[in-house]
Amino acid sequence: MTILFASDLDQTLIYSRRTMGSGVSEEELREAERIDGKPHSFMTSKSQSALWNLDSSVCFLPVTTRTQTQYERVTGIYEGNERPRFAIVANGAVILENGEPIKEWSDDIRKRCVSRKTIIQELKPEIERYFTEDWVVSVREADDWFVYMILDREQFPEENMEFYQRTFREIGWSLSLQGRKLYFMPESITKAAAMEYVKKRIDATYVVAAGDSLLDMCLLENADLGLLPAHGEAVQSDSFSGHIEVTEKKGIKAGEEILEKVMSISREFE
Repeated sequence: MTILFASDLDQTLIYSRRTMGSGVSEEELREAERIDGKPHSFMTSKSQSALWNLDSSVCFLPVTTRTQTQYERVTGIYEGNERPRFAIVANGAVILENGEPIKEWSDDIRKRCVSRKTIIQELKPEIERYFTEDWVVSVREADDWFVYMILDREQFPEENMEFYQRTFREIGWSLSLQGRKLYFMPESITKAAAMEYVKKRIDATYVVAAGDSLLDMCLLENADLGLLPAHGEAVQSDSFSGHIEVTEKKGIKAGEEILEKVMSISREFE
């Protein structure tokens, strides 16, 4: 039996110092990512050990909105030099197998985006139409798949989010606010669809998914068990299915709780 553990990374398994929360000592931290020669993201020693020592029946699948380049900086999620066989990056637009993009998958996603006119060239005029305020620090593109803004959160009018989400949904884009980043994601790009592709490839019989944001909700909904960190943006959703559990802990300790649950499930299926 194969268990697929599909998990978001940032603020689910790995945390910056700003997002890790309280109640963790410096001695507990293990480096997960380094930028410009400096540690940037962390796990606890307990989480890292649990992830490195998952039962052989469990296939760990990193699922992230990061680009491939950004994902490849995260080395603390595996031991030695052997990365997970599969990884989902760019929110599901790209699936890596042994470090290389699966061309047929991304080609199909591109065709869908073009046919539905959910490409960056079509989005830019709408962004300029609705987002010209001082609280937009910068607008960035992710490998020509989607767009995200860096915001001044103190100035950003969060009361307008429902209007923005409704407006952009009408032209095929979903919005997700995560910290200082506001993501604009084509409806054809989802983590759940990419996860289903990997599930079939490895013939998994049970799926555990974890994630904290609204972009992760489709992933959790399509799993047999969804694990949602208590600090996550998605906790604010109006409702979610009964098979989705919210952790008791927040911050980096929620990562520990998620991995404890995965280990427990793997033992149940022995």
